Amino acid sequence: MMPIIPLLKDVLVALFRKPATVLYPYVKVKAAEGYRGRIEVDWKKCIHCSSCARVCPSAACKFNPKTKKPEFDLRQCVFCGECKDICPVKCIELTQDFEMASGKKKDLIVK
Repeated sequence: MMPIIPLLKDVLVALFRKPATVLYPYVKVKAAEGYRGRIEVDWKKCIHCSSCARVCPSAACKFNPKTKKPEFDLRQCVFCGECKDICPVKCIELTQDFEMASGKKKDLIVK
């Protein structure tokens, strides 16, 4: 009979406490500072040096020889930020956008 009393106390305290979770996706959540999400490229600044493709550990960034531009496949990307760090003109940014679910391949290719 004695172990039930502390358990009952914990249950009553939990009933009146604010929930630890949010009702995502109905309540939008902001990513933490420094979060590395969707890749964005400022194509006006890009000098097409292909260093981002050479340094990508997951081969998510490939240099397209026809368009002479890098293409980022977000399905393969591990969001390490190596492409951003190596870019000499700093045209690559990793945003705080983490909502990337899509049923179409073209929605997950940044080119």
